[in-house]
Amino acid sequence: MFIGAHESIAGGVYKSINFAISDGDECLQIFVKNASRWKAKPLTVNDINRFIEKARIFGIDRICAHSSYLINLCSPRKDTEEKSIECFIDEMSRCEQLKIPYYVMHPGSHLGEGEEYGLKKLVNNIDKIYSEYNFDVMLLLETTAGQGTNLGYKWEHIHYVIEHSKFSEKIGICLDSAHLYAAGYDLKNNYDEVIDLFISKFGDKIKVFHLNDTNKNCGSRVDRHEYIGRGILGLEFFEKVVNDKRLGGVLGVLETPIDNDETYKVQVEILKSLRREL
Repeated sequence: MFIGAHESIAGGVYKSINFAISDGDECLQIFVKNASRWKAKPLTVNDINRFIEKARIFGIDRICAHSSYLINLCSPRKDTEEKSIECFIDEMSRCEQLKIPYYVMHPGSHLGEGEEYGLKKLVNNIDKIYSEYNFDVMLLLETTAGQGTNLGYKWEHIHYVIEHSKFSEKIGICLDSAHLYAAGYDLKNNYDEVIDLFISKFGDKIKVFHLNDTNKNCGSRVDRHEYIGRGILGLEFFEKVVNDKRLGGVLGVLETPIDNDETYKVQVEILKSLRREL
């Protein structure tokens, strides 16, 4: 497993790679624009060229993007759905411009209309977008904690989308340790059972693993990330996951709180220190 973090794009998207190198990252996750806004200025040619130049040295296949938090492709609210589709297309287009191979997105919330409704709408919108734009970027649906009416807290939800989409070859999965635990998958006490399940269902479609500790109990359905080793999952879990040969090519990305130095350097070093000699 590669070990890295979600880095800032402050000052220009290409600067995220500088932050990654400074923190000792082996892989990188970024937003391709402000994640709390629907729209943003287009990327400049300079931004694109500088990012690609640095990314080729860093390893373009070890970079992923995370979607805006606003996007909800299964919203029953027409205005939200339309804005989400527009934002999704814009962000996927930015990934294409930057040659980023993976785009991580939460499956969305059905807002009371039911899980079947939400999943069908999600598949329909994904297929509509890929049919029209033919993006090369692979969409990775992230496992969620299951707060409110969020989809993605069961493996079956993501499996449904992959099985029913016309573009299943372009859809994969991003696991999140904090979310899985909150959703009821006991990674702390039943690590092998949980990982065996997801590998059996998704295999090499597992491209990214968010390495987050949590301070919420198993099955709580509450999404709260914690600093590595300070939460309930503890270092024993992280030692298992970074040494799991079945996840050898997966991007392991930190999205945890950070201390006063405001970098991931220490937590990246903690995870690397857990690696056993081959």
